[in-house]
Formats: sequence, C-alpha cells, structure tokens
Amino acid sequence: MKTSRHSGFTLVELLVVIAIIGVLIALLLPAVQQAREAARRMTCSNHIKQLGLALHNYHDTNRVFPPGTFAAQLNSSLGSNPGSMSWMPTILPFIEQGPLSDQLTPYMKTRNSASFPTALMNTVIETLECPSDPNRGQTGEVHNPSNTDPPPDYDDGFHGNYLLCHGAEEVTVANSKNTSGMFYYLSKTTFASATDGTSNTVFAAEILLVPSNVAGKRDWRGRYYRSDHLSSIVSTLLPPNTTASDKCRTCEGSPASPLWAPCTASTDPQVIYARSQHPGGAMTMFGDASVQFIPETIDTVTWNRLGTRAGGEVTGDY
Repeated sequence: MKTSRHSGFTLVELLVVIAIIGVLIALLLPAVQQAREAARRMTCSNHIKQLGLALHNYHDTNRVFPPGTFAAQLNSSLGSNPGSMSWMPTILPFIEQGPLSDQLTPYMKTRNSASFPTALMNTVIETLECPSDPNRGQTGEVHNPSNTDPPPDYDDGFHGNYLLCHGAEEVTVANSKNTSGMFYYLSKTTFASATDGTSNTVFAAEILLVPSNVAGKRDWRGRYYRSDHLSSIVSTLLPPNTTASDKCRTCEGSPASPLWAPCTASTDPQVIYARSQHPGGAMTMFGDASVQFIPETIDTVTWNRLGTRAGGEVTGDY
C-alpha cells in the first residue's frame, strides 16, 4: 500500500521563520531611521545655508544687516522706534518669498507687526523649518480659546526653527541694544563689525519649537512677527542642547513631552539656547554662510567666543 504525504511547514519551522524575520526587521529599522535622519539633517543644513546666503544678499543690497529685532528694547515695542517685527520679514525677497514680501510691504513700512494681517503672518515658510523638529510649522498661539463670538484669535504668526545670534549672554533691558553678537535690538551691523572674522562668528543657530497654536499653549520662542520679547534671536551662552532652561516672558515651562525645550518664565533677563532633534548637537551658520554641525560637547568658552563679533578672543578647536 502507498501512503500519501503532504508537504508543508511544521509549527516549529514556522516559528523559526517568524523569529528570523523579526530579527531582520529589528536590524533594518535602525538603519532606516538613521537614513531618514541623515536626509532630514541634510535638508536642515541646506535651509540654514539659504538663510546665510539671504543675509549676504540683504547686506549687498542695503549695506547693512537687518536688526535682530526692530523693537525699541527688550519687552518694549513702542517708544521712539515703534514696531516689534524681527529680521525675518525683511529677508523674504532673498529666500524666494517675493509675493509674500510684496503683500507685507505696506505693513512693514510701519514696523508695527500688530497691523499685519493674520492670514499673511500665518504663512508657513519651509525654508525656515527644520524637518527633524516634530513641532515645526507653528502658526501662532490661540488667544481667548473659549470665545465663540468673536471666534478665538490666532494672531502671532509663523514660528521658525532658525534664529539669528545676539551674542554670548542673556538679554536684559539694560543690554538689549548692545549685546556682543551681530544681531540685537535695533542693531545696524555690517561685515566690518565682525572683527573676529566671519568664519569665527556665529550668525544663526537652530532651536526647538513648542506647540503654541492649540488652546491653552502659549510659547513665544521662534516667533518672527512680534519679537520684542526676544523670540527671534539666540544665545551662545551655553552649548547646544543644554539641559538648562530657556528664559522667556511667555513659554511652556513644564513640557509634557521630552521633545519640548525646557523654559522658565522671565521678563528680565531672557535667553534662548540652540537646540535640535539631531543626535549630539545643532546646525549653526557662520558669517561666511558656512554651515557646521556644532556638537553639544563643545567647550563652553569656545562656544561663547564664537558668538561674539568683536571679542578678540582666540577660538579653540571644536
């Protein structure tokens, strides 16, 4: 008699195959994530590079760099120099945002961002976003979230990941118009102002954003249109990704997510530090428009010296 046999997997063989597939997936996933982060990091580097070129073109056109902020001084948008917008709206023509610039120009002439139409301020500018930050693309904060008539206001505009450097200190009311870096309140610096050398002077660095366009969340870090409260400039006082808190007049001081940057409410002094989701450091742009990834392990004194425009210090290796 002949007996028939059906070919197939035994339970043990099936479990072995599943285990092998699981091991392969576990091995491949980190490589895929690393490849994606490498692509995001490259895009981030390109974006901040574009900012550097835009600043160069602005300088070539105007013979001066834009102020870090047009506000009169820290926490003050009025006085003899009305207005509170930052450097960002002035460079729009140089980052391929000519149509937006044309629409904003009538309002920019007043230097008073309170008059800017909300729809224009909320325009998201991809060039000023780092794709590694999951909170990128903030378009303002919600005021009066419980209102129904009139509806809630969304009126602080687009927040970006790239800020210009005001120097290596905290900003106070007393020093806000004369800090050690290139971009501060009502600054009028030129290439000649960077006597330390443009390749040794930080012009911009990236920061992390915190959700501010949902009810109950108010965080001013990174906002460009109302920058009288320091939101558009960054410090080299402490190295990138420091565990120390930023100091800002209004911010989310008790983050519910490890992806949020820590912050302590403060009106005087105020400070924002360079931060990123890139492992180990943050993208930084220098005065010659070169971009470098600055490690969070950089010597603090060296990082301080890189933030000043005319300190005359000898910069160490980094």
